[in-house]
Amino acid sequence: MNEEMKRLLKEGAELHLSGNFPEAEERYRQALELNQSSAVAHNNLAFLLMQLQRFGESEEEYFRAIELNKGYSTAYSNLGQLYLLMQRWDEAEEVLTKAISLNADEFHAQESLAKLFMLKGESERSEYHWKRSYLINPESGILLNLAYSLIQQQKLDEALQELNRALPQEEENPRLYSLLGIIHFATYDFGSAITCFKRSLGLEPEDAEVRHNLAMAYLKTGQTMDAIIELRRILLLAPSHTDARNNLAVIELSAGEAESALEHFTITLEQEPHNPKALYYTGVLMLQRGDVKLAKRMLLQTIESNHDDYKQKAVELLKSISEVIP
Repeated sequence: MNEEMKRLLKEGAELHLSGNFPEAEERYRQALELNQSSAVAHNNLAFLLMQLQRFGESEEEYFRAIELNKGYSTAYSNLGQLYLLMQRWDEAEEVLTKAISLNADEFHAQESLAKLFMLKGESERSEYHWKRSYLINPESGILLNLAYSLIQQQKLDEALQELNRALPQEEENPRLYSLLGIIHFATYDFGSAITCFKRSLGLEPEDAEVRHNLAMAYLKTGQTMDAIIELRRILLLAPSHTDARNNLAVIELSAGEAESALEHFTITLEQEPHNPKALYYTGVLMLQRGDVKLAKRMLLQTIESNHDDYKQKAVELLKSISEVIP
């Protein structure tokens, strides 16, 4: 590589890191004008194009880098990250696995595979790659992701150990307290769960999922009014949060506020027409109103949704309706 090529790549990288993408792209392309056979230049340009969301151009540049250097693990790793952004899961897994086969210490490939398996719900495989990532680059943030994978597998003691390891560096990270709250909730220590969720929200007040977990913990301890307050706050933050809307509706229904409950279930079904909880309770409300035909239709749709709990409830309720009203 001649001195001019080195200069252009160095300037391109510096401009890239500083956020001056147009100038960085110009330097990379100037480098390629000097030498079209530079796999590094193609890879660097591809990474820049990926950040600019010019995914098709980025993919072509990664292909060129790999064609020029079939052992270029970094290019395979970056191409895998591109496929993750494009939600092309199978191709992402293939090229990231290839990157690791070329270099087991390719950190970004290990990290990206861990994220991919987390997205796919394959928690055991995600756990493996988070552990590999941590061995290569022992950052405390990785421990939070590892703990999440362990929680998904109900390995709660191991998850707690990882969170305690992360605590000294992550004590101001709301996610740490959220994960601790989930562990306490799963082990029926609802008081500690409430404390952790509140600590998380103190650091990140607009996290609707943590607020929903707090509301559920309040319900478990009989603090219904506190739960209602949190659920209503969630709907102000995130009106499309159907779990919060459904849970608020169920509370209202149990309190005799049928009209308000029905309004919430109706909104849920506008957002998610096959939501089993909203379908089932709308069926219940229609039955209470004496609209048996609509109640049956809602219950049949609940059964078609194939949600185990609500499917069984709908089957039993339909059976009882048929016995009373043939």
